[in-house]
Amino acid sequence: MCVAEPKVLLVRLAKDLYAIPIASIEEILPALPIEAMPQSPEYVRGVVFVRGHLIPVLSAAERLGLRDHQSSDDPPVICVRVGKRMVGIEFDEAVDLMDIEGAKALGCEEIGVQEGFFTGVVECNGLVIRMLNPEYLISPDETPISTGFEQE
Repeated sequence: MCVAEPKVLLVRLAKDLYAIPIASIEEILPALPIEAMPQSPEYVRGVVFVRGHLIPVLSAAERLGLRDHQSSDDPPVICVRVGKRMVGIEFDEAVDLMDIEGAKALGCEEIGVQEGFFTGVVECNGLVIRMLNPEYLISPDETPISTGFEQE
């Protein structure tokens, strides 16, 4: 498998490492007060108001189905943009920027899983990193944003 986007932001949930393509990252915010939204899915933490904009915030742990995950006290919010839509995603830690070009990689088809939240897994510098697909991660119905769900 070739790594489609070699420059990534390495993030952590518990002991596991994940990567988000740099091209999708708008900014990294420190922990902020989040306004809860009634009647929203469990993975929606609420909204934050940043520089005149309301940004929905998702829990990466809930979104990925890690129900027993204990969040860190002050999780950063990784603002991801796909098309016209920007969403904040809480991870335990934003670890570092990383270039994974030339890393050993396995695509979803090689692992035997359907592509969705993940595009595959890479090994880089002795680390196993799960590659996240932002189009699926921030979509409300687990289909890629590019299929038509975009906010103005």
